[in-house]
Amino acid sequence: MAALGTLLAAALLRIWIIEPMRRSVQRHDADEANFSKLFELSPLPMVYTSATDDYTSFHRNDAWFNAFGYPREGSSTRSATELGMWVNPEDADEMRRRTMLQQPISNWAVELICADQSRRWFSFFGRFTVGPDRVTMISTLIDITEQRQAQQDVLDLNTQLEDRVDERTRQLQAANHELSQALISLRQAQDHLVQSEKLAALGALVAGVAHELNTPIGNGLTVASSLLDKTRDFALAANAPLQRSVLAQFVTDSVLAADILVRNLSRAATLVSSFKQVAVDRTSSQRRAFELYELLDEVVLTLNPAIRRSLCEVQSQIAPGLRLDSYPGPLGQVLTNLIDNALVHGFAPSQSGRVDISASSIGANEVEISVRDNGRGIDASHLKRVFDPFFTTRLGQGGSGLGLHIVHNIVTGVLGGRVDVHSPAGGGAQFVLRLPLIAPKWPDLPDEDDNW
Repeated sequence: MAALGTLLAAALLRIWIIEPMRRSVQRHDADEANFSKLFELSPLPMVYTSATDDYTSFHRNDAWFNAFGYPREGSSTRSATELGMWVNPEDADEMRRRTMLQQPISNWAVELICADQSRRWFSFFGRFTVGPDRVTMISTLIDITEQRQAQQDVLDLNTQLEDRVDERTRQLQAANHELSQALISLRQAQDHLVQSEKLAALGALVAGVAHELNTPIGNGLTVASSLLDKTRDFALAANAPLQRSVLAQFVTDSVLAADILVRNLSRAATLVSSFKQVAVDRTSSQRRAFELYELLDEVVLTLNPAIRRSLCEVQSQIAPGLRLDSYPGPLGQVLTNLIDNALVHGFAPSQSGRVDISASSIGANEVEISVRDNGRGIDASHLKRVFDPFFTTRLGQGGSGLGLHIVHNIVTGVLGGRVDVHSPAGGGAQFVLRLPLIAPKWPDLPDEDDNW
């Protein structure tokens, strides 16, 4: 009976304990075999590290040996440090620190040395399991050398592009500086040419007035010389008994000479006064109140020699009463340039013509001045460019291209108005000025009462 109980107990032990344990061991062995097989077949380099207090073992798959080029024999039991795989010692220290702290490692980029001493970059992943007597870590490495190289290439390219952009920026800044200097030089040259043009106009005015003064002064000199001779003859005659007829003739001649002298000297005085006023206005640009017709008379008077040479007639229709508080000098410059432009450009050298100047009030605050000629007119393609600096249809024939540019600048700037040009299909040209009766005040242009 006892033997039967022993056999039953043994059978039950085998069924309930030993057999399940045997099957569990078999399954464990099978799982380990499957794990080993999968570990070896992984396409990624993998390392299985098992560490106890006394010993650390390394298991590396085929992909690891293929990636780094180390043989299994002689390297499978050695650590990365022993194999001299760390490029940077700081990475080896960091690896030991993380292993001691058993910190998971994800996407840690490290540079490692292969068996052929080439260097490659890997992204390192590691996980730890802690058992009763050992710590196990399984790690996977992904080769990112080409990715890192591509990133470096991009960085290098960005650096090159930044250098190129910086260089191009420096070149553009240098070019802009050169252009700015060139523009300043051109503006200075333009200002000099404008001043030269104004001085040339003043020179023409001086020449014209000198020509006009020649006649009355010459006549006065002739009469004065004749009167001097008559006076000397009379003085000699007075030493003898003086006849009444001789005295009467001397008195008649003296009155006639004096009358001629007064008229010619008055004419010269008028010319000098007009020239003085025009010259002062041109050179000082003083602001004052003036009659428009008086200013135009002075301008036409100074242009008489040029008008006579051109065979043209200048007619003005400006009634007294148009009084402006403005700058007569700049306005006289404008009228001079417009009349001269009509005489030079509107007619052929031997062609006679007519220039009409008129003015009328526009409302209570403005005046409109028109300078019209019946000459050849202005080509339609040139109308938009007549006020541009250096634009001229007489290039190489004495034209500077600044006359109308000065007109536009003075009218729109100093005088505070605007200027338009028209040239109908039938011929002729018309310049229309629209000016305020009271010009805007400019701080750099003195009034008549300013002492400077």
